[in-house]
Amino acid sequence: MSATAKTTVAEITDNEITQDEAAAATRNIGSIAGRDARLPAWLNSDESVADNPKYDSAVIIGNGIGSLCCAARLARSKAFAGRVVILGKPPEQSRRLIGGLTLRARSMDYFAACLGIPRGILVEHVYAGHHLEVASDSQRAARFTRRRDGTYEIGKTGEWMSRWDHNGRVLSYDVRNSHMAASIYDFMQDMDIRWQDTKAGSLRDCKEFAPGDNPIIINATPMPLAGAGGLAKKPKNFVIAAQTLFSAPRQREKGILPPNTSFFCGRSRAGHLDASVWYPLRDPLSPSARFYGIFYRTVRAGPGLHKNTEIEIMKDNLFGVANALGFEAVDPDETLGSAMMPCSSWGPINEHTPGYLHLSRMANDGTPIIAGDGMPRAALASYVTAEALIAGGEPQAYLNQAMSGWKQRNRLAHHLFAGASLVTDAGLR
Repeated sequence: MSATAKTTVAEITDNEITQDEAAAATRNIGSIAGRDARLPAWLNSDESVADNPKYDSAVIIGNGIGSLCCAARLARSKAFAGRVVILGKPPEQSRRLIGGLTLRARSMDYFAACLGIPRGILVEHVYAGHHLEVASDSQRAARFTRRRDGTYEIGKTGEWMSRWDHNGRVLSYDVRNSHMAASIYDFMQDMDIRWQDTKAGSLRDCKEFAPGDNPIIINATPMPLAGAGGLAKKPKNFVIAAQTLFSAPRQREKGILPPNTSFFCGRSRAGHLDASVWYPLRDPLSPSARFYGIFYRTVRAGPGLHKNTEIEIMKDNLFGVANALGFEAVDPDETLGSAMMPCSSWGPINEHTPGYLHLSRMANDGTPIIAGDGMPRAALASYVTAEALIAGGEPQAYLNQAMSGWKQRNRLAHHLFAGASLVTDAGLR
């Protein structure tokens, strides 16, 4: 564990909490995620440990944020201490932007609750003292246009989100997904967790790695596991996206974005919205980066879908709007990421295989990127799962309840970006 990760409560520099509040959070760390977890009081406490937990061990598939958070919370409990196995390698950092970077500020609550530390310590560790620079206090929105000469113009901007609408709390930070995973892992190295560098073949194979006779197998990857769980419906919609890092040499000259402000802009094209978000960022692997930007669009499956063409349009939009904001891409050959990701159902998942939970599927239903960002959903779902297992229950019903609000917002946003995109476009005007 790095020296920063060993920071004490007295050394917290996060200005959002006092030292007394940090100490209180350490004593009752479970409470800070309670407002979204919707857990019964008897689940939401470090002292809530079943006398006879249903499962005696856990095997977790994957090395992403969901896997790490779930493993950390379980390993800190009396019921699962020394009985947690992760199938995969410890996370490694990469400059390539794979996975989301948008980090709602409340995500730090979920991460801290799983790790059992005050959020200020985690914030300090992730941003190495630069968290005040990357905190987003408000978000502005505008419509963009593409001129005939290929240049882009940002229309009139207006604030539509403020930290004062959220009880004065920071709206969001921003962090590369692999850096967040590595930061969480820094706090896990002293935990009694066994790593097994292998791929999961089937439910039976996973059980062979369990240190107990009655394990729970938790799949924290999007891929199904042979012999377990129901099959997801074939997706009808996808999200096309392109994202990279930017320096901001002409941000002040352009005068569109003030400090500590994130930005949303879009326009309707052929019945769907080309949309983007831009967030302040500091990245240890790209020191000149000051912003992260992503363009995305929902598309319908079928013969009319041309993936590569849509990705190129997203890239053109990304670099064109960046230039209008006064930004320049940082090493796009190394940092640029693009993908086409399937959308799934917004409804609850009720099929159940005893001794198995597809955590990733439970956490990520709906339209990716559009709303309910991946990192906070993964962390919240992991926290709820672990708390339910520690208390001797089955987590699925609690997961459906905890994720329902996110899915409802996701569904609304999907329609605003797809069928109702002209209404959204008019609002941006």
